Amino acid sequence: MKKFENVYQDAALIQKALLGEANESEQQELEKRLAKCPDLQKVYEQLQKGETLRVAFEEYKNYSSKKAYESFLQKIGQMKPEVKKPRMFRIWWSVAAAVIFLVIGLSFYMSNYVSTEEESRPLILPGVQQAQLTLPDGSIIDVRKEEFDVIVDGVQVKYKEGVLSYEPTVTTQHEEKNVEEKPVKSNELVIPRGGENTVILADGTTVYLNAGSKLTYPVRFAGKRRTVVLEGEAYFEVVQDESHPFVVQTHLGEVMVLGTAFNVNAYTDASVCYTTLVHGKVQFSAPNVGTVTLQPGEQAAVSANGTEKRTVDLDEYVGWVNGVYNFKNRSLGEIMETFERWYDIQVYYETPDLRDITYSGSLKRNGAINSFLDALELTGDLTYKISGRKVLIYDRMKD
Repeated sequence: MKKFENVYQDAALIQKALLGEANESEQQELEKRLAKCPDLQKVYEQLQKGETLRVAFEEYKNYSSKKAYESFLQKIGQMKPEVKKPRMFRIWWSVAAAVIFLVIGLSFYMSNYVSTEEESRPLILPGVQQAQLTLPDGSIIDVRKEEFDVIVDGVQVKYKEGVLSYEPTVTTQHEEKNVEEKPVKSNELVIPRGGENTVILADGTTVYLNAGSKLTYPVRFAGKRRTVVLEGEAYFEVVQDESHPFVVQTHLGEVMVLGTAFNVNAYTDASVCYTTLVHGKVQFSAPNVGTVTLQPGEQAAVSANGTEKRTVDLDEYVGWVNGVYNFKNRSLGEIMETFERWYDIQVYYETPDLRDITYSGSLKRNGAINSFLDALELTGDLTYKISGRKVLIYDRMKD
């Protein structure tokens, strides 16, 4: 049985059960499915709550483009209520929306319970831990699953269990405190598309690097500032050292901190650099915008035209570190740009305007992209094809 058939059948059974229209055999079938899938059971229990049904109709708007939403309204509008039973119509309206919402959600839940043999389209799997490390002498180390342990400029460089770390010796730690600011030997860690990696710098700062990123940093810090250069996206957990501020340089400016956790998204092919503060305090400075100070939960969006400071939902911008992509009213173009890097794919659109359709939702970072694409298809807006590493998106409602 194919994945879509499972999703629609689950939704149809739940809809009948919620409306009290399921016969005995259908109720038994639903109970079997609920017993086999705890996540489905959880969704079913949530839909039975009055509050969930009340907000379900509004929630549907977040999981559909305007075009699909209008189509949904037209379909619902064709079913007129009996004059004597307006309340029943309102309840059916909410349940209908809830079931549509459920179908979309199920495409995510059920992806964990369907074998690859049941997929009608090729699976595109997520990225893996990989990177390319360039040492000061120009030698290159392929950072994957293999462990290594080398000495670089008196610093022990290790790669073990997915983490690259730098551990200064007693001698180098003493030197760092007595050396004036001067050029130091640097490493360059490049994360390809379809990759990720973690590095613990010589000062103990941890950096989580996302796909398509590059971090240039000294083997050991010396001087008044701890400076690194970032191209791409990274989440920093900086070790506090008030006398030696930590600085992240990007192509649009630099972030200065003392000790904090924050995310920087500064891909060189993008026109905007985002700095999002989780806790602590940071300052973003650039020639055209001056200095912007951020408090926890705030973000600086900086471009060649200026800067905007705003309060944001942290999960939307740093969720990837915890294994979940969260999108709220994001254009399909923005969403797919993120996925192009993480899944190492190229996305093509039947017409350019498809990039502008907005969606909200979430996707587990370690899951196949098919789950997200299937959810798009279930909204009624789009359909897609997969050819190798290419994803082709078509307008399903054009006709």
